[in-house]
Amino acid sequence: MRSSLEHWGNVGRELRASPGVHRPSTFSAFLASTMDDTRDQVVVDAGCGAGLVTLAALTAGARHVIAQDQDGAALADTARNVVKLLGHEARERLTLWEADWRLLAPMNAQLLAVNPPQRPAALLPDVPPDQRHLHNGGGLDGLDAIRLILAHSSAGRVRTTAAAVLDSTALRDPSWTEPHLLAHLDLLFDPAWRSVLPSLRGRVNIWEFTRTRLPSGHLVAP
Repeated sequence: MRSSLEHWGNVGRELRASPGVHRPSTFSAFLASTMDDTRDQVVVDAGCGAGLVTLAALTAGARHVIAQDQDGAALADTARNVVKLLGHEARERLTLWEADWRLLAPMNAQLLAVNPPQRPAALLPDVPPDQRHLHNGGGLDGLDAIRLILAHSSAGRVRTTAAAVLDSTALRDPSWTEPHLLAHLDLLFDPAWRSVLPSLRGRVNIWEFTRTRLPSGHLVAP
């Protein structure tokens, strides 16, 4: 049975998030609620922000979590939040990696989990300027960040959130299976989505891709 979205939403609200660091959203909490199948696995939390998905995987008994972010402040927040909520034993199962998603290949893992920026570029003018850097990267169709992950990850599986209003059929990649729908929920969206979701309510999917072909020179963790 999957962990509670409400539980992880409450945990997210307790986390320290420095200025400019992504504070866990409802999408993040939804992804965190699917991490209870990660016991004994090596997990990459890509774009970890304040570390909610990292916390969920460590709580579930992940053997090791690699928290990745291009913002050093996010990594520091993640480490502090892990120690505060789970203690030093959990911190010993955590590695921090400051890098962007083009450098994911060395992070060998069974699973990479990500809540990527997915607002189509046309929606960005409605995002407050001080938050825009957190949501830029979806491209014209909102899916460019997921494409970047699939192009550079060497994990055995990639688990990602994706608003159902986006055309996920555009994510086909010969190195990965057709995505498996792991979970879905109707959630409240940020006001920046109003032009495509007038009610600001819509379905969010969690898709899981399984690798069929390894990048040259890289191995999936056993």
